[in-house]
Amino acid sequence: MASISAERLWKRFQLHKDRADSVGQLIWRMLPGRRSIAVEPFWALKDVSFEMSEGQSLGIVGHNGAGKSTTLKVLTRTMEPTHGSLKVHGRVSALIELGAGFHPDFTGRENIILNASILGIRRRDIQRRMADIIDFAGIDEFIDTPVKYYSSGMQARLGFSVAIHVEPEILIVDEVLAVGDEAFQQRCMDRIFALKRGGVGILLVSHDLSSVDRLMDTAVWLDHGTVRASGKPHEVVRAYRNSLHSEESPSSATATEAQECQPLVHLLAEVTQVIGADNGILTCGSPAEFKIGISNGTGTVFSGFLTVVLRRMDGLAISELSSLTDQVPLHVPPGTHQVTLSIGALPLAAGAYQTEVTLLDHHGLRLDSKDPMIAFSVWSTTKQMGLVSVPHTWKVG
Repeated sequence: MASISAERLWKRFQLHKDRADSVGQLIWRMLPGRRSIAVEPFWALKDVSFEMSEGQSLGIVGHNGAGKSTTLKVLTRTMEPTHGSLKVHGRVSALIELGAGFHPDFTGRENIILNASILGIRRRDIQRRMADIIDFAGIDEFIDTPVKYYSSGMQARLGFSVAIHVEPEILIVDEVLAVGDEAFQQRCMDRIFALKRGGVGILLVSHDLSSVDRLMDTAVWLDHGTVRASGKPHEVVRAYRNSLHSEESPSSATATEAQECQPLVHLLAEVTQVIGADNGILTCGSPAEFKIGISNGTGTVFSGFLTVVLRRMDGLAISELSSLTDQVPLHVPPGTHQVTLSIGALPLAAGAYQTEVTLLDHHGLRLDSKDPMIAFSVWSTTKQMGLVSVPHTWKVG
């Protein structure tokens, strides 16, 4: 069973406050009776605990210096904790630093073999997957060139491709994906989704809070080496975002406190509804309106955006409708109001559906999210396969 259990992890480093400027000074200070270099302990992790069960995904967020990288190094056994207990079960594949484990004088192909061998993959299995690894990385013409001539982006592509093709039971990914272009980042996210659906445990450290929110099952917020919040991703992300926008943040937080801290502008689940339904059922191809309640307690007009994701009941996202993408800002006066999303002809095939609704501020940052928020059913007068009904005509000649 692939799982991670971290219990009360502490990690201490020694900071040299008065560092010698030369070898001569260092030797001079080591002589009997001479002043030694001052050393001060620094705790990068302080009583950090979390768990990731089999097939679960966990996101870690926090500012630079919060202890995220130290946590990953402890998880991958490249660094031992000073105190605490860590249990990791299952084959771990990690992508933490650019080119980590790559030998600069070896070619890309040779480094694939080297890295996969370290992860315990047999040589014949590596050769069987070689073409897929190279194809995903998209560096075919450079695969037999020494890695020292690769750009940081090429190294990231190759490293990620190796990590996901060794059939890991747990995949640990750091912010390293940020170096890739947009198309490659999307391919990486798509592959992570596919691995997650296949039961692979995912541990993601990222400053992309929306990815943590929509991809992870649970999340942990680290702040100066301590756990400030843990629990449902949208609650943890919201608490972290609130701290970034407030001048005075609380000294500690929990997932329960994060949930109780309702933002001044938030969604109202109790006033949402679908208009156009007959006995709660919509007809394929007919108009539909989604009424979404918003409470504005700021005392001024709120300008922001709404995103509605239509999902099948198993969680598959079918379509995303966003006023941010449409560049249609919503101006909501103080008080409680409804925003109407109108669909001229609902194309969904017969079945049961639900929506994820997200409220964004004028910068596109998430303020509130409800998943699921609206549940509805669709029926069709014709027998059809697939997810959507595509308007079409036939013509001969």
